[in-house]
Amino acid sequence: MAKKKWGQHFLKNKTVAETIVNVAKIKNGDQILEIGPGYGMLTQALLNYNAFVTAVEIDPDICKKLRTKFEREKNFTLIEHDVMKLETNAFEKLIKLPAKLVANLPYNISTSLLLKLLPERNIWQSFTVMVQLEVGERLCANPESGKKYGPLSLAGALGFKKELIKVITPDYFSPSPKVDSCLIHLLPRNSGLTIDEEKLFLKWSHLLFQNRRKTLLNGIRKHYPEWFQNSKEYLREKYDMRRPETLDFNEWMNLFRNFIKHKHNSLGIQTI
Repeated sequence: MAKKKWGQHFLKNKTVAETIVNVAKIKNGDQILEIGPGYGMLTQALLNYNAFVTAVEIDPDICKKLRTKFEREKNFTLIEHDVMKLETNAFEKLIKLPAKLVANLPYNISTSLLLKLLPERNIWQSFTVMVQLEVGERLCANPESGKKYGPLSLAGALGFKKELIKVITPDYFSPSPKVDSCLIHLLPRNSGLTIDEEKLFLKWSHLLFQNRRKTLLNGIRKHYPEWFQNSKEYLREKYDMRRPETLDFNEWMNLFRNFIKHKHNSLGIQTI
């Protein structure tokens, strides 16, 4: 039985497991990290393709069952640990990189885990993960998506080429969750920013997105008055009366570059 505190809903359908494997394009010898393997439905599908699977599972009772089930599998390694307590550089010691993350993620860590791995995404080939539908829709949203579009959408666009592959209904899991799930496929991309600039972008965009239906300039004036004063003409020309929810990712990036330029100028740092 899954423990509610860990947000576990175990995949029980072989066809869905096979779909995940196909979307991840698993081939012989691939290095796979699986988080929250449950009772091993997806694990077995991965091993059937002769992939090397390193699974991280927090539940000691489930770990016992997994060790018994896969005791003869040379390609299977089980780590009994809370993945959220692992430092990101610890993955280099656990698994041969670059690797693929393929998992039916526990609901309660899916967003925080993806944000945790965002700065280290370039050591991964791809992320093919099952998440709560709401999370997948927000991650893959654009301005046309309405209220689903927000800071998480910008974080997704910053780090990945992203695609929502398929909606999965509750009856494919045990116990059945109260909401739909979805399979998403993420390919790491280079944002053109440094790691520190990316961290700043996430905080900066989250702050400006807080009042999504008020004008963007109102938020800039409130949170970054010096930037607003120094770049007033540019900001009014480009973004007058625009609301945060109407800017696509490229427009957010252009605005951020202006913000970075202002920060550098205010510190007396030359920019190219």
